[in-house]
Amino acid sequence: MSARPGAFALVAAVLGLAAGAAGQSPDLATGERVFRDNCAVCHGATGDGQGMAAHHFKTPPRDLTKGRFKFRSTASGQIPTDADLVRTIVHGIPSTGMVPQNHLSDAEVQAVIAFVKSLSPRFAAAQSPTVATIPTPPAATPEAIARGAKIYVKGECAECHGKEARGDGPSAKDLSVTPSDLTRRPLKSGATARDLVRTLLTGLDGTPMPSYYLVLEDGELWDLAYWLATRGGPPETTDDERAGWHVVQMHQRRGR
Repeated sequence: MSARPGAFALVAAVLGLAAGAAGQSPDLATGERVFRDNCAVCHGATGDGQGMAAHHFKTPPRDLTKGRFKFRSTASGQIPTDADLVRTIVHGIPSTGMVPQNHLSDAEVQAVIAFVKSLSPRFAAAQSPTVATIPTPPAATPEAIARGAKIYVKGECAECHGKEARGDGPSAKDLSVTPSDLTRRPLKSGATARDLVRTLLTGLDGTPMPSYYLVLEDGELWDLAYWLATRGGPPETTDDERAGWHVVQMHQRRGR
């Protein structure tokens, strides 16, 4: 397939950390407190995903020390932007135990992002990430949706996700991470076709889901996203999401 010039644009959105008198950034000190009060119960004090509430979840909390995040706007294998981390913290990840932390102030969110980034050497070592430019969407017509069904076959999506996109493809049983049932809602990466296009461009790091950047054309990405959007059923609340809210309420009752 031909390349799309400019499909990834360079960005440099790095927090400035001023060193404090004790050698620790004030942002990091604040961020460590915010993390301890709101995140460590699941992710662990060191961010290794071994918090005291981790056993409540079918899918373990993310090990933040690895510095790998599924839901990003950046190229495959790259670190997320601060905006990506803001989206995950404030809005959560639907269908998972990572419930929205929208009670935090903007300053607290920025501080906890600085602390999360300090947990993995990947952030210090990495260059500024490149951000996927979402192509202009065509009209979501019945013809586009019909083409999307063909793109699903062309992209060999059924090998993992199954013919009906239920996560039961022939390779699913051999994968370390179970493919998503794309008929369930809400999707973890977001509710819109645009979110699906972003995921197709970036892939999901740490899983077998690859990037389709330069594999599918702009229009094909949108056609596939429109078709997948039609596969969804009514929104469901998963056991992990219920457990996430339970942990939040339990943590609040204990006064942190």
